[in-house]
Amino acid sequence: MRIVPGQLPSPVRDFTGRTAELSALDAVFDSMGKSASATGPAGRAVVISAISGTAGVGKTTLAVMWAHHVRARFPDGQLYVNLRGYDPGPPATPGEVLDGFLRALDVPAAKIPPSLDDRAALFRSVVTGRRLLIVLDNASSVDQVRPLLPGSSSCMVVITSRDKLTGLAVSVGMHRISIDRLPEKDAVALLRTIVGPDRADAEPAAVAHLARLCDRLPLAIQIAAQRAVARPHLALAELAAELVDADRRLEVFSLGADQFTAIRPVLSWSYRNLPDAQARLLRLLGLHPGPHISTDAAAAMAGLAPAVARRLLDGLVEAHLIESAEVDRVQLHDLLRAYARECAEVTDTVAQRHEALHRLAGWYLHAAAAADRQLHPGRQRGVVDATPVPDHPAVFADFDAALEWCETERANLVAVARVAAETGLGAAAWQLANNLWSFFYLRKYWTDWVAVHETGLAAARELRDPKGQARMLNGLATAYVGMRRFDESLGHFRTARELFRVAGDRWGEGMVLANLADTYLGLCQYTEAADYARQAVEVIRETGNQYSEGIAMGNLGEAYLGLGAHADALRQFRRVLELCRVINHRHGEAVTLIHLGESHLGLGEYEQALDRLSEGLELARKLRDRHSEALALSTRGFVHHQIGRPDAGRRNWQAALDIYEDLGDPRAEALRDQLQRPRACPS
Repeated sequence: MRIVPGQLPSPVRDFTGRTAELSALDAVFDSMGKSASATGPAGRAVVISAISGTAGVGKTTLAVMWAHHVRARFPDGQLYVNLRGYDPGPPATPGEVLDGFLRALDVPAAKIPPSLDDRAALFRSVVTGRRLLIVLDNASSVDQVRPLLPGSSSCMVVITSRDKLTGLAVSVGMHRISIDRLPEKDAVALLRTIVGPDRADAEPAAVAHLARLCDRLPLAIQIAAQRAVARPHLALAELAAELVDADRRLEVFSLGADQFTAIRPVLSWSYRNLPDAQARLLRLLGLHPGPHISTDAAAAMAGLAPAVARRLLDGLVEAHLIESAEVDRVQLHDLLRAYARECAEVTDTVAQRHEALHRLAGWYLHAAAAADRQLHPGRQRGVVDATPVPDHPAVFADFDAALEWCETERANLVAVARVAAETGLGAAAWQLANNLWSFFYLRKYWTDWVAVHETGLAAARELRDPKGQARMLNGLATAYVGMRRFDESLGHFRTARELFRVAGDRWGEGMVLANLADTYLGLCQYTEAADYARQAVEVIRETGNQYSEGIAMGNLGEAYLGLGAHADALRQFRRVLELCRVINHRHGEAVTLIHLGESHLGLGEYEQALDRLSEGLELARKLRDRHSEALALSTRGFVHHQIGRPDAGRRNWQAALDIYEDLGDPRAEALRDQLQRPRACPS
């Protein structure tokens, strides 16, 4: 079943005006339909409409409202991304956006290529012929947008930006819609909608005055109107007078930021009227480096109990200074975020700002370690000595909760690692990257995996910490193995091994040896793989870490399989199975049962092979390990083929092929060939 993404944010409740702009978007959509009927799905390039205008003018609101209006006419789904083009932190990269889009379109993680060009090509292939609406919000440049464009006229792209993106008009025939401040009539109507008709009718002159003071900017009007709602017994004329007074007190904030020219009076007025605790929290939210923040993370940053932080955040939402994003999460408009950061730079010392960021980094560091323990129990990988234990640490009940948290926080985790390194907390930067290893290993976010480990590696090098450098190089090299960049991985593993030796970390040295064995297994160089696996077993056994010892022993067994030494493989995997059951390593048990089946197959012991493969298949399905499930089915197919049950063999091969194709696993090609040659003997 094809996945239909529906990623549009919720529409704004108090949307008013913009009739001409909505009509212009409708006209672009209508022209798209005529073009498609005349030329077919591949007739010409994607239809693009770019909405440009100043900060706070309502570009995103317009795009989202129109998208909801026409979403039913895009039956294959709607994709949305905030490109963070004008956020204080780095903008979203085309590579990470494409990764998210491809996953939303049900492309398996293993099938998403690491390079930007390959991802863009795959995206164009996947969306060809689909009727998709794609909203690229808050773009900063043509270069950020161009790789995200499909090549099919069945898709429509809507872009919002403060930039006019002139280059797109030349290359892809973009339709440009510029929006300005609201006409006075619409500005007054928006204020009237929010404060209520009775109150507005009682003071029409004050309503018009407030609209002018807000420079007819929707964002400013929303903030001012919400302040009026919060003070129902105060005359609107008095509120307008307060806003005039606020405009006279802006000298302290005059830092030459043109983006605030029109909206600064309203922001200053609203900010200065906040209770001290809310004002402080808003300033800290401006320092947060990610696109959104949870209540627990905000509480940690401010040094508050989560219940206290939740009340303060609710007040900021009511004042329209922050927005609710998801359950227990908030986000800031980029203009408000920049203003809050500016307030923090004026009000709080550098030490106070760094202290807040360090509390945030510490909370994420310990949370990532807690998640890692659920995702990969027994690996003993987490390191958290860079920061104290938070007062209110994150707790995860099980694997699913930990994985969901990592998915939600992924962009924040990468950003926090970068900020930790920039603010003098380099140890937390590399330790956070280290604690994310299990998540990245499971989900294959190659770009983030490499980026966060490169940040951690640079931080560890600056600290001259050999252990930190070794862990970062080991993590980077593991990513490179998955990306099939074997030369780079081998170089990093060897450097990491030497650094672990310098640090006196025998467990780390043993794990690098096991990873080298795994790399040579990937290269089908089984003699080298066996040599490194034997060394790994010897070194890790000294440390008493049975989990890691089992990994190294399993690598040695796989090397024996590759060498055709099936009796040696059988003995080795029996030892591994016993160890996995002693330490309750269920995933390792499932994989080992399947390898035992392969060993019996190689020895011609077909009934034993089927018994072990069936056990492994059942356990793999319980653990939702689809790679192991496919391997068990594939191997079982060969056993049935050998004992004269061709129909059973084909059924198992087809089931394995379906999984491998879904996962983007290269083993699919060999199985496809096998199904085309049902009487061929297995190699």
